[in-house]
Amino acid sequence: MATQNKTWRQRLSLKTWPVRIALLLAAGGAFAGYRALNPAPPPPPPPSGAAALADIVQTVQAAGVLQPRLKVDVGAQVSGQVRTLHVQLGQQVKKGDLLVSLDPELARSEVAQAEAAVAQQAALIEMRQAELKLIRAEVERQRRLLKGEATAATEAERAEVELIKLEADLRGQTASHKRLQAELDKRRLSLGHASITAPMDGTVVNLPVQEGQTVIAVQITPVMVTLANMDEITVRTRVPEADIALVKVGQKARFVTLSGEAQRFEGKVRVIQPVPERAGNAVFYNVLFEVPNKERKLLSDMTVQVHIETGEAKQALAIPVVALGAREDDGRFAVQVLEGKDAKDQKPVMRKIRTGLQDGAKVQVLEGLKAGEKVLLAPPPPESAASQAASAAAAGKA
Repeated sequence: MATQNKTWRQRLSLKTWPVRIALLLAAGGAFAGYRALNPAPPPPPPPSGAAALADIVQTVQAAGVLQPRLKVDVGAQVSGQVRTLHVQLGQQVKKGDLLVSLDPELARSEVAQAEAAVAQQAALIEMRQAELKLIRAEVERQRRLLKGEATAATEAERAEVELIKLEADLRGQTASHKRLQAELDKRRLSLGHASITAPMDGTVVNLPVQEGQTVIAVQITPVMVTLANMDEITVRTRVPEADIALVKVGQKARFVTLSGEAQRFEGKVRVIQPVPERAGNAVFYNVLFEVPNKERKLLSDMTVQVHIETGEAKQALAIPVVALGAREDDGRFAVQVLEGKDAKDQKPVMRKIRTGLQDGAKVQVLEGLKAGEKVLLAPPPPESAASQAASAAAAGKA
C-alpha cells in the first residue's frame, strides 16, 4: 500500500512541472509588458549649484580667553601680621582706599630706634662743635703770641694740627648724622606702608591673605590683594599657525557669549604677539583685542569662540565650497562644470578656476567661471582631474 502511494505522488509531481513553468513565463511576460507601458523614471540628476553674485565675509575662527586689560598685584613692602582686611572679593574700590592693615608695632619700634640714633648723633655733633670753637680760639691766641715771640713755634703748630683733626671729625660726624636721618625717614616710610591702599580704581579679584597671617617682605614681595579694571576686557585669542598670515592689526574681531542672552561683542585687533605658544606639535600665536565691559557681563578667564574678519567682498561671483576639488600647484582648484545646450544633454567637464575669499559655505571665483554656469556639488575624483590634465597636455602638443 505504501509503495502505491509513493508511485502516485511521483506521477502527480511530473505532471505539475509544466504548469509551474507556464505560470512563471506568463508572470514574466506580464511584468515585461507592464514595464514597457510604464517605464522606470530616469535617475535624478546629480546636485549642482550655479555661479552667482553674493557677499562674502572671510573669517578666522579661534578660541579666546577673557582677561582684564589692567590688573595689578598689590604687595606688602614691610613684614608684619595682617591685622585687618578692609575689602572682600568682588568689591569695587577707589584709588587711595584702605585695603589691608598690618600690625604697626614692629615698624613703630624701628622708628623709635632710628629717632634715638639720630638724637644721639646730633648731641655728639654739638659736642664736637663746642670743642672746635675752643681750639679755634686757642689757635688765634697762639698766632698772636708767636708774632710777639711769646710762645714756641711748636705750640702754635700743635694747635693748628688739633684744629684740622677736629674739623675732619666734625665732617665725619655730620655725614653719619645724614645717614641716620635717612634711615629714620626710611623707617617712617615703612611705618606708613603698614596701611596698604589701592593704587587705582578697580575690582578685588584675588585676596590670598587672611587676618592673623604673618607676611615676610624680605626677599619676595608678598601679594596681599589683586585689583583689576573690569571696564575694559582684553581677549587673548590663540590663532593657529596656518591662519595667522591672514590676521592683520586693525581687523574686526567679534565673539558671542555662551549665556542665554548670547550678546555680541566687537573690537579691533590691537597686537599680534610675535613669539608663539606650543601645545604638543601645534603652534599658536596670541592675537589681542579689547571690548567694553561697562555692564560687567564679562568675567575674567571666560572662554569664547572668536571670529576675526580677514576679508570682505561685495557682490562677488561665488560658488559653493563643496564644489571645489583638489588644489593644484599653481593654486587653482578643479571643478566639474555642466556644459550643454539642454539640461538633458549637459555633461560634467573638468575646469580649473582661481579662487579668492571664502566664508565656509561660499568661495569667491576670480577666474574660470561665468555667472549662471552650473557646477556639480561634489569634488571631482583625483584620477579624473589627472586624466583631464593629461588630455589637455596632449591636445596642446598636437
